[in-house]
This record gives sequence, structure tokens and C-alpha cells, in this order.
Amino acid sequence: MAMSESGGGRSAAEAIVPAVPWRVGGRVWDFRRPLVMGVLNATPDSFSDGGEFMEPSLAMARAAELMEEGADVIDLGGASSHPLAKPVSAQEELRRVRPILERLVKEVPLPLSIDTQKPEVADACLKMGANLINDVSGLTGPEMARVAARHGVPLVVMYNNFAVPRPPETPLPVAMAEFFTGRIALAEGEGATHLILDPGYGFGKTLAENMEVLRSLGGLRNLRRPILVCTSRKGSLGRITGEKDPKQRLGATLSASMYAAAQGAEMIRVHDVRAFQQALLTWRVIEEGPAQDRGGLLLPGNAGKRGNSNLHLVSKAFLAAPFETLAPRAPQDRGPQSSIPSLP
Repeated sequence: MAMSESGGGRSAAEAIVPAVPWRVGGRVWDFRRPLVMGVLNATPDSFSDGGEFMEPSLAMARAAELMEEGADVIDLGGASSHPLAKPVSAQEELRRVRPILERLVKEVPLPLSIDTQKPEVADACLKMGANLINDVSGLTGPEMARVAARHGVPLVVMYNNFAVPRPPETPLPVAMAEFFTGRIALAEGEGATHLILDPGYGFGKTLAENMEVLRSLGGLRNLRRPILVCTSRKGSLGRITGEKDPKQRLGATLSASMYAAAQGAEMIRVHDVRAFQQALLTWRVIEEGPAQDRGGLLLPGNAGKRGNSNLHLVSKAFLAAPFETLAPRAPQDRGPQSSIPSLP
């Protein structure tokens, strides 16, 4: 597949809309390499790290680690989406995230995502300086899209089969495409134009269906929106490997996440940012070949020259992108919270 100017590895017919680059939280996203979303849960009951980062000081230390490890965006959540988690009010969710977000906005020079299903929580967090809404609810109503439009920020829309069951006779790839086509129309009808599609790995799907989600990602590219995938530490990986401890599923997470990237996902959400960035970096060096040793990192040379490869999507996108090391990032101006330029 030929490289396009409108998103790595996409043909002209698949080019991302609105046109790249997007400006988010003072950063430029052209999606020519997979962006990495680092998970920060301020919850007592998240399946993997519940209770570990509820204190603002601990959450800030974790955010600093995610930034140092190479996260492109930090996703802060105050309510677990696990099906067995107890529902919490908007007030409680805000109580958990507010003191952390207030410090993140001041101290972390990365785009900040708020992981919430509640429009009132999203609205409050965007007013505090968050730059992105990660909504796993399935966009069952228009209000979250209205919030995103009002603030001019990107909105992640998930195909959540807990909230939106799949018609039993409809093949999963068809159901995903139909769902997203309808939700894109709904969101854009409310003025939310910068949409990121999440196929909802692990949300109301069987093990076989989760595997089919990953194999079917390429079929979403003609919807012309960036694709986000999160397989990190999830129960389906435990069923494959027999590993009961979510934190011991790193190998499975890297395999599934790299597969998603190879299928063209533009954003990968993970707990273990450093390990995933190392996997991407190593892949790039293997694909292009090391040119020289600079400070311990073998950098690929001859950017733009590509040999034969069956890693046909992520490699081309990643290799064509400007090379970035995994060194700590220098502080930058986060820019205004509503940082997407107006469309003509």
C-alpha cells in the first residue's frame, strides 16, 4: 500500500478526515506512526491496577513515568468500565480525577484524555484543560458529541457490545462498520468532527470475537478515521495464556498490540508504555536496518526506502515518520484546550 500525505500507510481513498495534521494539546498528530496512549486509572476497582493511583501524588508519579517512557497522550479515568465494577456518580468520578487533572494540566506537557462515559464529567474536565474524550459507552445518545463539539476536541467512539449488542445474524466486521457509520453521522450531526474509532476489544465480545476484531481492523480504514485499540492486560489474553495476573500478561499484550498496529491502528492504548515503545522501535530497526549507534539506540537509516515486507501497514507508516528517541521529552507549551483549528 502506497504512503499518502494524509495519514501513514493509508491510500488516498482512506485518507483521514478531517485532514491531518490535528493539533491536540499543543502537539501535532499526523498519524504517520502509531501514537501511544498511556493508562492512568484513579479508581479503586480497575481490573489491573485498581487502587494504586488514587492519591494525587501517586498518580502524578505514574504520569511522570508514562511521559518518560514515551507516551504520546495520557488517559485519565475515575470510573472503572469493568462489567463487575460498581457504578459511581458523576460527583464521585470528578472527586477522584479533579485534583489529579489540575496538576496534570500544570505539570505534564502532553495531551490529556479523560476516560469517562458521563458528559457532565467530560465537560468539567475539558474546562480544566483536558484535550480529548475517551468514551467507551458506545455513544448511545448525542450529549457526549455535543460536549466534544462545544470544546472543539477529539472524541473516541467505541463499539461496546455491552451497551450495543450485535445483531446475532450480522457478521462482526459488518456490524462494526454499520455501527461506526451510524455513530459518525450522529456525532458529526452534533458538530463533533474529529472522531477516533475504537472497536471495543474486550467489551461484550467472546474470545473468538476479540480475535476477529483484530483481524478485521483493516476493514475500518475506509471510514477514514483514526483507529484506537486497547488489548492491554485484558482477560482474553489471560484465557489464551492461562495467566491469571493481569500484570503478567505483558508478552501477550505486546503481541496483540503489535498485531493491531500492523493492521493499521493509529493509536494503541497500553499500561506498559516503555515495553510497547521498545517493540515499535525494534520493529522499525529490523525493517529499515540500523544505520549507526547514537547514545545506545540503533537508528534506522535511509528513511523512505522500503524493501519487501508483509508488515505492510505499520512499518511504512512508522518508517516514514521522523525518528524520535525514547528520551524524556522537554516541556512544551500545551496550547489552548480547544486546539483543533477551525475547518473552512
